[in-house]
Amino acid sequence: MKYFGTVIVAASRFTMCLHRAKIKYFQSLNAIMGKIGDMQAVGLILSLTASNCLPILLYGLEAGSLTNAQVKSLEYAYNASFVKLFKSFDANVVSACQYYTGFLPARHALDLARLRFYSSLSAQVDSLPGFLCKAVGGDELLQVTTKYNVTLPASNLSIKKQIWTFFKNEHGY
Repeated sequence: MKYFGTVIVAASRFTMCLHRAKIKYFQSLNAIMGKIGDMQAVGLILSLTASNCLPILLYGLEAGSLTNAQVKSLEYAYNASFVKLFKSFDANVVSACQYYTGFLPARHALDLARLRFYSSLSAQVDSLPGFLCKAVGGDELLQVTTKYNVTLPASNLSIKKQIWTFFKNEHGY
C-alpha cells in the first residue's frame, strides 16, 4: 500500500519497501552526474546530492524502524555517489571521504532524522503523537538516544553535534 509516498508492506510488524525510493534516488543521482559531467566538481555534486537526492532516499523513514538488511541497502545506495566520485570501494576510504567532506554516513543521517523526529514528538507532551511515541516507541527512542548520548527534547544543533562526535570517535578521526 502506498501512503504519502511511502510503500507499506504487509508483514507481522510495520515494514516499508525501499525499492521505489532507491530507484528514484539513483535516477536523481544519475541526472545530476550526467548534467554536470565534470567529476572533478566534487563539492558541487555532493551538495546537489545532499539537497536533491538524499531527501528522496530518506523520506518518511524516521517514523518507522528498519531492519539491518534495509539499513545496509540504504547505505549501499547512499555510498554509491562517494564510490563513484572518489573511485574507491573500500569502506574505510568511503567513510573518511564522508567525514572530511562533511557528510554523515547513511546510518547516522537516518539516526539524525529519527532523533529530530523524536525530539519534536517528545516536546508535544499533551498531544496524541507525543503520547504514542512514549507509549509505543519507547524502546526505539531509548536505544537511539542512548547510542548517541542525547537527552530529549534537544535542539537540532545539539543532536547533530552529538552524532558527529559519535561518528568521529567511531572511526578515530
